[in-house]
Amino acid sequence: MLRLGDRIAKFMGLATVGWATTGSQQSGTITDARFTQYAGCQPFAIVISGGFDTRGGAVRLSISGNDLTWSYPLSYAAAYTRGDASFIYGIF
Repeated sequence: MLRLGDRIAKFMGLATVGWATTGSQQSGTITDARFTQYAGCQPFAIVISGGFDTRGGAVRLSISGNDLTWSYPLSYAAAYTRGDASFIYGIF
């Protein structure tokens, strides 16, 4: 049973990043106007698979305004491969 004050998550998308899907790209941005479309809603992004590499670096996700930015903390060595990660994002 839902009450008037309950919040329900609205999933808006799924993305996969990392060496297999973005090559050597270390960061990127997803812009979605729905992050700020509804007053009082909070955006979120959650890694659902992968995201770690053998050196312990994980994909980092941050949301500011309508932009969801993903990045990997380690940027040295041309041979460094970024672990694939899939994440979902939305609002609640």
